[in-house]
Amino acid sequence: MSNFQNLEQIVSSLRADESTKNDPIKRTFVFDGEHLTANIGVISDSGNALHTQYDHDELLVIIEGNVKFRVGDEVQDVQKGDLVFIPKATLHGPMLEEGQSFAALSVFAPHFDRAKQNIVWDRDIKKVG
Repeated sequence: MSNFQNLEQIVSSLRADESTKNDPIKRTFVFDGEHLTANIGVISDSGNALHTQYDHDELLVIIEGNVKFRVGDEVQDVQKGDLVFIPKATLHGPMLEEGQSFAALSVFAPHFDRAKQNIVWDRDIKKVG
């Protein structure tokens, strides 16, 4: 893994990590450090992409899209260049309407161990409940 990456190239040729192939948000992991992990996430389907990471704070840099984004009970319109902070254990995610797409750089702390189930999808909780 190189210490240098180009966001536009990653988004245009996104090769989703195997651990995210069934998730609403496809991710490619670009950096892993001792204390943090960075990935590019892309979503192009409308529907429920809300989720929670119980062990990770997350900082998003919006790369593409003009969409509504939820963090806890707060919903705001976000667009390219916006920053969003998501405290751990907070329900969050983009809320896409038909035809919308979204891409963001996510930085997780602490390190995001992909061998574990780090993300709980709201859609999966609703199936069980």
